[in-house]
Amino acid sequence: MPLTEEQRQEIAKKEEYIALKEKLLTKRKSLQLDLEHAQDTVEEGLIEEERERLAQQIKTLAANIRQIEEWEALV
Repeated sequence: MPLTEEQRQEIAKKEEYIALKEKLLTKRKSLQLDLEHAQDTVEEGLIEEERERLAQQIKTLAANIRQIEEWEALV
């Protein structure tokens, strides 16, 4: 089954997605340290919100990468 143009474009972005995922993982881990040193519950809440936002982005990127790998297996 031939790939669509959109699928080929996504495959071309695979390395970019992997790099971005690693960057976001690193940032999320660094926020864990910030969380441990938070001064009050407001600061903790803001850090947790940011960590959750990053977690969602990481999950989305991971899903995109898995889909790309499935397409690559078809080629």
